[in-house]
Amino acid sequence: MKKLFVFIVVIMFPAIVFAENVKVNIPGEVWRISFDSPPLSQKQEARRGGDYAFEATSDRFNISLFVEQPQGKGDTHKDCYNFYWPMASRNPRIAKNTIVITSGDKYYRGQYDIIAEFKGQPIQQRNVNYYIAFGGKWIDVHISIIEPTKEDEKIFVTFDKALSYGC
Repeated sequence: MKKLFVFIVVIMFPAIVFAENVKVNIPGEVWRISFDSPPLSQKQEARRGGDYAFEATSDRFNISLFVEQPQGKGDTHKDCYNFYWPMASRNPRIAKNTIVITSGDKYYRGQYDIIAEFKGQPIQQRNVNYYIAFGGKWIDVHISIIEPTKEDEKIFVTFDKALSYGC
């Protein structure tokens, strides 16, 4: 009976049950980015000069992170946000009434939903971008969940708390 209960919980909440701590070492740097997420697959990395990109998925959860030379003036999270958010917010599929921007010591955070259509049916995708200035680089961490449920909110909360960078 216990095995059946565990199986049912795993099937109903796969992304929550199997959260893992992920550490992404940034090539050419002595620091890394860490976060808690559902177990990741289809990991891909790309490098160009001093820039770095990482992507991965887990069922409906997606992550991409970009570490780049600053594209503008400034060395604060707000400077990074002020450069990237105006471009990201131009997406016509963003439901403008879902945009929530917050800031703190660790990052500027932009949350929004994209509403699209797939096979004639509307689809919702919850997105969060974290804008960070650290180590002479600008960092954009983007996570999303397709068709988010109330249970998926725990993934966003856990990610927010666990996201860190440094040695």
